[in-house]
Amino acid sequence: MDIAPIIKRMDSMMIESNIRQMGRLELLYTCLANLVREIARNGQTELFEGLNDYEDPNNRNRIVYHDQSTPQNEKIQKVINDAISLLPKCKDEYGQTDDYQLLQRAIDEQTKNDDKGNRIPKAKEDGMTPDILQNPSDPDATYRSKAGKPHKGYSANLVEAVDEKGSVIVDYQYDVNTRSDASFIKEYLENAEVSEETSALITDGAYASEETSRLAADKNMDLLTTGLLGRKPKEILGQFELDETGHKITSCPAGNVPKSGSYIKQTDSIRVSFYKHQCEGCPYQSKCNPNVKERTASLIIPLKSRRRILESTELMNDEIRTFIGRIRNGVETVPSILRNKYTVDKMPVRGKLKTKQFFGFKVAALNFSKLIRFTKGKLRCRSFELA
Repeated sequence: MDIAPIIKRMDSMMIESNIRQMGRLELLYTCLANLVREIARNGQTELFEGLNDYEDPNNRNRIVYHDQSTPQNEKIQKVINDAISLLPKCKDEYGQTDDYQLLQRAIDEQTKNDDKGNRIPKAKEDGMTPDILQNPSDPDATYRSKAGKPHKGYSANLVEAVDEKGSVIVDYQYDVNTRSDASFIKEYLENAEVSEETSALITDGAYASEETSRLAADKNMDLLTTGLLGRKPKEILGQFELDETGHKITSCPAGNVPKSGSYIKQTDSIRVSFYKHQCEGCPYQSKCNPNVKERTASLIIPLKSRRRILESTELMNDEIRTFIGRIRNGVETVPSILRNKYTVDKMPVRGKLKTKQFFGFKVAALNFSKLIRFTKGKLRCRSFELA
């Protein structure tokens, strides 16, 4: 297709595991029933004496859905007690099996010890980590809430090369859905080869950081981010100097060295403090607008806003920024195509390794489709046509 890899664009997507949502009762019951059936297949019914109901595949729906006379908490506690009684009996022979380990994992994650040492269900205030077991059919799937919507499964990061002739996916990453965009791009840049010709990597703001900008520069790439806030940040922010880590202010626009400073990871910003006399009478004080106290003057430097100012200076004009935004928007069609045409949310396998392989097949199929369209003269990038 002869597409020059000088301009690349990146986007991520959530991929749902092909599993159904389970409540605590159904999860614990299913894990326990799976272990009981495995033991029953080996004819060792004496190990689960008194738990024969779990061997019946029809009993789960009766307990989980149809039995309205027994309170939910009592049903959960009974399953926990049955599991606690079975696990020690079969540990020697079944301790290394998947069903045993999944039941043990569910008990560890969903229960806690009370004052008397008995296992009871965890309360809401005890909290749950995103990597707890969602469904024994896919033990690798993790939980994440994005834009107010729950997701159980995985995430993928896609890199697409684009020019006026069209576009093609040149790389992808696949992991659990708790993986952040920042870690995806960091891994990509660390493994990328140094570009002989200066190239551009266009992403949205979630990928941006001082560290990724430095990594991109080391590989002869310009990291350009879009999807920024409409309100223009203070231009003075771009004149604060940072150290090599990108998390410490070394000097202000007037050249003053800060008294102290600290990086705030949650907001990707730096709180910096100067001596009061350094700010009083400074020609930049009205622009910085620090919070002046009895002895010190402090302010918050949002690093994303600082990067926005620096990028605006480098990109020179609004026309170029608009062009870059149009190129970036094109990659957002890729997740939609993979989801609706190639049904990545309904893959016929489960587990991180297997679904990653199937996802790769679907990416290859999309690229092959692009190749067919290219040979027919139907593949092009309209963003370049509008430039």
